Amino acid sequence: MVGKIKSKDSGHIEIKDIIRERWNEHCTKYDRHGYHSGEGREAWKALLTQALGDEKLNVLDVGCGTGIITLPLAELGHNVTGIDLSEGMLNIAKEKASNLDLSVEFKLGDADNLPFEDGLFDVVTNRHLLWTLPDPEKAVSAWKRVLTPGGKIIIIDGNWDGRRRLHERIWRYLISAPLVLITERRSPFQGHYDRDTERKLPMRYKERPQADIGILENLGFSVDVMDVPIPVFPRTRSLIGVLKYGCWGGRGSFLVKGIKEER
Repeated sequence: MVGKIKSKDSGHIEIKDIIRERWNEHCTKYDRHGYHSGEGREAWKALLTQALGDEKLNVLDVGCGTGIITLPLAELGHNVTGIDLSEGMLNIAKEKASNLDLSVEFKLGDADNLPFEDGLFDVVTNRHLLWTLPDPEKAVSAWKRVLTPGGKIIIIDGNWDGRRRLHERIWRYLISAPLVLITERRSPFQGHYDRDTERKLPMRYKERPQADIGILENLGFSVDVMDVPIPVFPRTRSLIGVLKYGCWGGRGSFLVKGIKEER
């Protein structure tokens, strides 16, 4: 009897199901970190204005989650659509948009199989998304398809598992980890997913933003990189927050802007 051959796409579907279930289960906890505070939204608006300018644009926020950058984009006057794989995350984002009286279109959908026609958006944004995708190149190619000529992809993320300086490693293991264990009663070394799933996420262990830049350049984008300032990390506003998360915030965080060719 010949066994079934498991296709690459079917494997990716299984991983996406795991990811969807994880975020549906943890969506309310995820939204308690303070990124939606007034100070946090103002910091995001300043960063996004620096990256995009003042022109009002058609923006697609992929993997929008609970609206961390979706809502600031809408507050800046952009015409924003948010798409996410998790129904739970989208429900929270919709409620927040309604509470702020913001007009945002939210859709349930996949980052690498977008339900939009070609050339519909001026900008595609995403925050902390690429590392969760089993095929990041396919996703970025899909984002390119829906961009207008000269349109921009904005990737906001961090080099969370890249090489760190000695004092940062000491800080993490001797100060940050014990404090997280004591104050939050959770393992500071437990990932978002099980190890088998994380091994199937290519960006999880790559040096960034170099890997992001490489994907964009291979698809014909010109690329610029910006640092993400500390004010958008609300966990580091208190002394205990700095001690727990200061070894992560700021240094490894980046914004990569890819500009699609005009032709």
